[in-house]
Amino acid sequence: MENFRKILVRSLSEGIVQLWRNKFLSITTIGLGALILLLLNFVFAIQFFATNSIDQLEQRADFSVPMRESVDLFELDALKNDLKNFDVSYEILSAEYFEDFSLPQRMHVQFHDLNQVRDVLEIFKKARYAEVVGGWDRTGEQEFSTVVQNLLRLRKTVESAAKILAGLFLAGGILLVINTFRIALFSRRQEVFVARLVGADRAFISGPFVAEGVFLGLISALLAIVIFIFVLREISVLPGAKIFLHLWNDVFSWEILVSGAVGALGAWISVRKYLTGKFGA
Repeated sequence: MENFRKILVRSLSEGIVQLWRNKFLSITTIGLGALILLLLNFVFAIQFFATNSIDQLEQRADFSVPMRESVDLFELDALKNDLKNFDVSYEILSAEYFEDFSLPQRMHVQFHDLNQVRDVLEIFKKARYAEVVGGWDRTGEQEFSTVVQNLLRLRKTVESAAKILAGLFLAGGILLVINTFRIALFSRRQEVFVARLVGADRAFISGPFVAEGVFLGLISALLAIVIFIFVLREISVLPGAKIFLHLWNDVFSWEILVSGAVGALGAWISVRKYLTGKFGA
């Protein structure tokens, strides 16, 4: 345990020294890493904005089903029991009469999950409930179903695009760190070979490089978050406060953690080839 503590302290201190010693390379890597994370933050922001907008539309998704004047109460109770299997709320509205038109007695259904719209509408069309449901508005049903399907398709597209872009940015970050440490290690490979000659173990040699990678990832993430907050304040189209709270609660902490892990992984992949094999290879 004491040996691990010494290696950890040495790795952190040497990592900071190496970070400062390669100032130009470190600044370039941090800048590019921050740019990647900044773009990723905007991807998450747009995803939240689109999903939140769809959720608000979902909360207002409703459909009115006309009912017969003399409703079969037994079948009406059966219909209500069927609706309990879905995430919907409903109320029966009395008939209303106006000068130019009138509205029949109807069941106003509020959907809380757009994925269930088609199944719920199919229940109303069952032959069993012919004594409950009045004239069926097929045109209104088709228009409503089309809008719902478009919303579901949009949500799926946004979520898929966000996952793909997040994967690309993650891969780009790993490649960036690997490239950075390959450049740095090429000029410092003799130090690694000397350490191997005197019998230093792998953790002692690779520790400072891994620590440097962690620092690069953490600094890039913090810089990207700060820049994103300032830029977000200037974009009036987006609900900045809601997006900030969402990212603060659900994204930023993971972003910092993953960025440090990506930096460590990239550094380890780069230094690993110098820990084995022939000296000078």
